Amino acid sequence: MKIKSLGYKVIDEESGIVFELIPKTEEATQELVEKFFNSFQVLKVETPKVEHLRKEKKPPKKPKYVRLKPEKITKFVKPKPGKKGIPNPLERQIKEITDLPEEFVIADIGDLFEKEGYDKKKIRENAYHDIDNLIEKNKIIYLDGTKPKKYRIVSRDTSDLG
Repeated sequence: MKIKSLGYKVIDEESGIVFELIPKTEEATQELVEKFFNSFQVLKVETPKVEHLRKEKKPPKKPKYVRLKPEKITKFVKPKPGKKGIPNPLERQIKEITDLPEEFVIADIGDLFEKEGYDKKKIRENAYHDIDNLIEKNKIIYLDGTKPKKYRIVSRDTSDLG
């Protein structure tokens, strides 16, 4: 062990006084320090205490959005129109009879109206009522044994729906 001669601390156990010693003469050399450590057992070694500065918590930074110059924009995205509610039952039934394929399922009705900007979920919730009305008026029939339930259009005449 090589010790840099900065000084030594000696504590008086009776009074608790701490003495800090530095070499005063030339005789206080490395050999004397090694003889000292060989004569005694080290009880405790203190390292200098370092106080950590507390970092202040900063609020998270919001991402910055950079506005691109028109010449740097390569893809134009068309804004989606706001979702419409649902059309009245007569309009729905006429559109279903005229625009759906020969055989269809409930999801096809939602997809049909979603293309026009209507809320697909609301349309599908009301499609069951439309199907019941169209079955009563003999416009469509239910195909037995199909999963999901399939329906077939029997008549596309819309004159008696009103």
